[in-house]
Amino acid sequence: MYIPTWLIIIVAIVIFIIWKSKKKFERPANVEDIERNVQFLKERIFERVHFDSPHFIDYQDAFDAMEINYLRLKQRFSHTPEKVLEIAEDWRKYVESLGDSKHARVMLDVDLEDSAWDRAGERMKEPFIIREEIEKKFKSLLGKDWQNIPPDYSKRFESVAKKSGKDASSIHLRMIGDNWKKLYLDSENLFKLEEKRGKEQEKESNK
Repeated sequence: MYIPTWLIIIVAIVIFIIWKSKKKFERPANVEDIERNVQFLKERIFERVHFDSPHFIDYQDAFDAMEINYLRLKQRFSHTPEKVLEIAEDWRKYVESLGDSKHARVMLDVDLEDSAWDRAGERMKEPFIIREEIEKKFKSLLGKDWQNIPPDYSKRFESVAKKSGKDASSIHLRMIGDNWKKLYLDSENLFKLEEKRGKEQEKESNK
């Protein structure tokens, strides 16, 4: 089914405005409220959009790994409520930054202007720094118990190029279409994506 580009842009903007308005509410004052807020933010990261992207799998994989790190820290500092609240707020900011990064990539897909990449880069700059700094903080607190974040698309791509000994541009051409999914055979979130897609296609065929 063809969906006009202008309609996709309008829907994306409306969703973003509604989400931003919810962010203006007073920040949760306790860990339980923060974790409920995180569940709401999680939906943005795992919901299907009108196209698939390796970066979306990256954000989902990062969420899964960092959730384990958060739960470990929450337990480790369970006797220090102020520290647990601080860690929970960092966790909320981390999940929010994943959603912001995903939104920037969705907007990039429907932005047809020449400066689209520049705008997307600006939108993703701060969320990237937030994620990087919180990952460093959690890692320093957990030490050997730190759960590594799975490699993102860039790292997976570089690894394949290095192992093959071929030019990066030729490898990039092989990633056109759904070929990038071959790099994510170790990701549970890729299989969940394929399962959702299969159910949607089955539902469409039964209409």
